[in-house]
Amino acid sequence: MEYTFSHIGIPTNEERNWDGFYEPGKIHYTEFDKDQYKIEWVKFDNDSPMPEMMQTLPHVAYLVDDMEQALKGCEILVETFSPVEGVRVAFIVHKGSPVEFMEISK
Repeated sequence: MEYTFSHIGIPTNEERNWDGFYEPGKIHYTEFDKDQYKIEWVKFDNDSPMPEMMQTLPHVAYLVDDMEQALKGCEILVETFSPVEGVRVAFIVHKGSPVEFMEISK
């Protein structure tokens, strides 16, 4: 399995010029591909259903070719979901920190 660095996500409580909002997770986010250092800022609404670990710790994200293969043997933090068409995302716990896997349809 190959893991290609995508971005780092940093939780914040500060207001920013948000690029989007993921309604099911109640997450405001900036687009990491617009940032020269590939930083995604994320802010969770008070009633967000996302795990506390995601809301309080930075995460690193990797592109993967096969989500199911990437998740084998991992501790799942957030089950696979699709924030936008053609993209599947899941979060795992790795040594006490959240890690994001992204699979993008070709």
